[in-house]
Amino acid sequence: MPRWVVALLVALIGASLNGVLVPTGAATDPQALVRPPAGFAAAQPALLAQAAERARYQRIFPPDDRVRVTPTTSFPASAIVLLVGETADRRLFSCSGTLIGPAVVLTAAHCLYLAETGGWVARLAVVPGADRQRGQLVTPFGTASATDASVPRGWVEGGTSPDKTYDFGVVLLDRPLGLQAGSLPLAVVADSELENRSWPVTTAGYPSDKPFGTLWFAPVGRLLVQGDDFFLTDADWIEGVSGGPLLREDTQSVFGIAVAESFVANIARRVTPDVVRFVERFCADAGCQLGASRPPAPPGGPEPRPAPPSPGVGMRFVAVEPARYATVLPGRVRVSVQVESERPLRELAVRVASYEARSNQPTVSLDAWLDPGNYTIEAVARDTSGRELRTIWDIVVSWDLGDTLWFDSQGRPKAEAVNATVRALVEAFRWHLYGTSWDGRDHRGTMPTHAQAVRPPEPVPVLVNADGFDREVTVTTLRALVEAFRWHLYGISWDGAPHPEVPTHAQRLLPPEPVDTWFTPEGQPIPEAITGTLRALQEAFRWHLYGATWDGTPRVDMPTHAWG
Repeated sequence: MPRWVVALLVALIGASLNGVLVPTGAATDPQALVRPPAGFAAAQPALLAQAAERARYQRIFPPDDRVRVTPTTSFPASAIVLLVGETADRRLFSCSGTLIGPAVVLTAAHCLYLAETGGWVARLAVVPGADRQRGQLVTPFGTASATDASVPRGWVEGGTSPDKTYDFGVVLLDRPLGLQAGSLPLAVVADSELENRSWPVTTAGYPSDKPFGTLWFAPVGRLLVQGDDFFLTDADWIEGVSGGPLLREDTQSVFGIAVAESFVANIARRVTPDVVRFVERFCADAGCQLGASRPPAPPGGPEPRPAPPSPGVGMRFVAVEPARYATVLPGRVRVSVQVESERPLRELAVRVASYEARSNQPTVSLDAWLDPGNYTIEAVARDTSGRELRTIWDIVVSWDLGDTLWFDSQGRPKAEAVNATVRALVEAFRWHLYGTSWDGRDHRGTMPTHAQAVRPPEPVPVLVNADGFDREVTVTTLRALVEAFRWHLYGISWDGAPHPEVPTHAQRLLPPEPVDTWFTPEGQPIPEAITGTLRALQEAFRWHLYGATWDGTPRVDMPTHAWG
């Protein structure tokens, strides 16, 4: 049974415009339109660039059923929008939404107004079908600024403890991007239709734990009615997906809005008649149009079709056990993987330590007896056509379930683990780019390199010593790895200049992006930041060198030598 995801908060909502406008006679109507007193400031293109720079990695733990949709120009993906906002104190946040008319977006109220941080957001940029290619945000249908918005009066009157019944809102755009991107209709679904549901449902949005500006769809399994206004669901979503739709696939309509979480499920606000009336009142007052429309077909080309539900290689790992980066007790540990494949499997194998299991079925498992320590698990799936997909993940075996891969439960660095990971990263990086061999031998038969000759070994920095982290060495090493690998994969230059001395897979030069902060101003290490960087580097290296995906899905947005 899928693990319930319990994280859904909009990222970095901050202080915003104060005050509301209430129509005459609406003082007691919680569904009355409430709008910002002076509209929104124009959203400049720089807003999107700033948000991309500040986007941070988090993680939904498996089973993670999300599938990236790219390109996003096919309907209905084209009608899903990325919202990037700026608060009055210049903090950034992101949400998701849906075009429900040429210039109207449906989203969550907390993406527009949050009393505890000051009220209305200052400005809002809207990008239908946002995508990311070669490390750069792509806007296939252009961008628009919000010129007006509205949330229910009941949401505003709730103050810092708003009633989620009113967690929905609409945004008016300064450009009718829906004429090119398409728009989706609202659907009120009766309880009787849900009781024996045979039609598929998906969620869609721009989650914060994925590269900024990438669109992800996730299937909805269980969908329970909670009262008159909510659905409880096991769908995978996280912050950034707030405001995104529940999509009824057979009619391509929106019947729910991702709004919140609880300890047992994620929560969607149901599209009910009062939601429809609210939207209709807004458009009647603002002069906007509602309704579904498909994007026009390119001249002489076929009509756009829905994006494919699975990646190009036709395989993905849909479940792994233990979860990636999980901590489990020593002794017998059940290890299993489940794969989804378009074609029959020839073999599915999983191995950890000295244990290995193989099968030609979609699931394979084994019991391993593991002592305390860090372990790497590898699984490989091959279908009858010869296609192959690999995944690698790490777990911690410890009597203290608070221990992690590189830090103990008290936040102290595990010196041996940190230094071993950094050594492996540095040595692999040097070999791959320059042919610098860690042991003086030629490793071209087992590890790809861009070099023409083998170079002798060089010393590897040590990040953690008896006194803890060496701050200067740690910052220098992590920065060098992050900046060099960004250049190698995407052409992101650390200083804005080209670097022909460092190989790159990119075809164009991209501007610098900031690196993370790994220490406090007082010089104390930040475990979460260091862990996030080490994980991102390790996962990217494994994919780039060996085609080993870190979340079960092929990384079509990142080059790999495994596929030639």
